[in-house]
Amino acid sequence: MVREAVACGVELEVLALREGVELDVPAHRVVTLAERAFASLSQTVTPQGVLAIARRDEVPVAAALAAARAARWPLVVLDGLQDPGNVGTLCRTAAAAGAPAVAVLDGCADPFGPKAVRASAGAVLRLAVARAGWADLAGLRGWGAAATGGQPYDRAPLADADVVAFGGEAHGLRSNELELVTIPMAPGVDSLNVAASAAILLFEIRRRLAT
Repeated sequence: MVREAVACGVELEVLALREGVELDVPAHRVVTLAERAFASLSQTVTPQGVLAIARRDEVPVAAALAAARAARWPLVVLDGLQDPGNVGTLCRTAAAAGAPAVAVLDGCADPFGPKAVRASAGAVLRLAVARAGWADLAGLRGWGAAATGGQPYDRAPLADADVVAFGGEAHGLRSNELELVTIPMAPGVDSLNVAASAAILLFEIRRRLAT
């Protein structure tokens, strides 16, 4: 993940290595820590022996939208996703599908928090990430993922939208301005994990853009 950050142009302010671990990446300051000291700082049960501190700036909403439009992609919107694991996984999926930008709305977990960055495998650093509210997206055409009641995803013109939005699993989308898109499921199954839903829809967009 640290190598991914450097590959994305992120400057490491501090690189901390556990004794016996080597990593040849540029950093403003490199420190070596004893095993117990390193373990006290790490947030994982089995750390790899590398920690880093870096600054990553968010971008204005207009810049994220411009990046999406330049790539002919909808802006990916995260609305109230409170689980940092879902936020990170969704960002990883967006980057893998080719989406260049995401907008993180109020109530979402921090996409640059440690757990979200780990869940993204560092891929969030490849995205233009903007903080926004629904008011910032007013007037944009888009689709919102819904468990039921939406147009089947294979019929919805997703790639032509300005935004495609994913809401928190507990409360769903907090906007009534979007058309709804639904992934048909087998009888008796009423929902998908939001990150799984995003993978289906974002790679459907990628498929359409490639044809």
